[in-house]
Amino acid sequence: MARLLSNWIQTYVEYTKETESAPIFHRWVAMSIVAAALSKKIWLNLGRIKVFPNMYVVLVAEPGIARKSQAISYGVELMNEIDNIFMSADAITKEALLQDLECAKGTFDDQGINRGYCALNIVSKEFESFLGQKRENTKMLVLLTDLFDSHEGPWRYRTKQSGSNVINNVFLNILAATTPESLASSFPSSAIGGGLTSRIIFVWSSGGHKKIAYPAFTQKMMDMRVKLVHDLGVIARVSGNYTFSPDARDRWEKWYGFYNERSPDRICKDPAFHGWYSRKPMYILKVAMILTASKTESMSLEWKEIYEAVEVVIEAEKLMGKTFSAIGRSDVAPDVDLVKTVIGQHGSISEKELLQIIWRDVDSNKFDNVINTILKAGEAKRTYQSKTGKAEIRYWMPEAWKKEFGKKKE
Repeated sequence: MARLLSNWIQTYVEYTKETESAPIFHRWVAMSIVAAALSKKIWLNLGRIKVFPNMYVVLVAEPGIARKSQAISYGVELMNEIDNIFMSADAITKEALLQDLECAKGTFDDQGINRGYCALNIVSKEFESFLGQKRENTKMLVLLTDLFDSHEGPWRYRTKQSGSNVINNVFLNILAATTPESLASSFPSSAIGGGLTSRIIFVWSSGGHKKIAYPAFTQKMMDMRVKLVHDLGVIARVSGNYTFSPDARDRWEKWYGFYNERSPDRICKDPAFHGWYSRKPMYILKVAMILTASKTESMSLEWKEIYEAVEVVIEAEKLMGKTFSAIGRSDVAPDVDLVKTVIGQHGSISEKELLQIIWRDVDSNKFDNVINTILKAGEAKRTYQSKTGKAEIRYWMPEAWKKEFGKKKE
């Protein structure tokens, strides 16, 4: 079946352009959809390691910002049109998830050998509901962490009722949305930096694309939708082993040789990202396979797509730190993030005005701890007079303080 589009992901981004969701959300939703269509029928051999295209993608923004759920809904509409893309319920227990995974069976022919697998896609517009509260969700977090590696062969688990069960060739893909505060309520401190969080691409946006009072669905969009569904069906038939082209292999070996997950120059220096940075090269290869599959049925992985994957991952990486700002071992981590956000929105703000905004979340007893944490980290500055010279306590973002006072002493 011939394709109708030269680039599925690019067309999908164009198809969703006239919506209020953030463009970066649409891009990662598109890649998650392609990963779901490919499932475990394609892989990349790295010697003893096989890389599969499954991803754990979580869209993150403040409540009502960037239209996270809408972005997912547009993608799910297309996924529902394709046979054999199995989706799990939005809220589910660990036991029910394993049952869904066991039932999500597929096969493909690999050089005359019929191979079976179990591929499931978790789609959750409220990821915290799926994970559950952090005092009760340890088993779910461990399960999702273990399933990420797409075990080949039998994967065994035990139940109280039926003893030992086996799932053959598992593949789990996640597309979810949440807020920083909800993540903080779902992840215990032991999960930060390693475990599940190091396997997730957190895609952050601080605002939507634009305001659209009436999101019209034009004939052009209808035509694009038909082509998107058609080509997604074509992509779902792709199977086999990706291999590096000679040029791509040489360039990748050089890139990997220079890559240092503990580099002092890396984009996010937060120690909580150590685990994620160790998996960044693997995610780049996953994205490279997805980008290739969105354009062609060729099983040759070219440097152009690998380099594009590097750029795509870095785009998300630049903002991922905002996601973790509300997740931490400190009890005041979410409050620190809230106060920093409010000061940042104003540039400078008096302490009285700040407390009037945050009092529901940060009372006066906790405020001293929160603001001192921010000041000592150099994330804000404090002065003791207003812009007009009146005596008051005022907090400034460093950029706003520098603009106001220049080289003057604080």
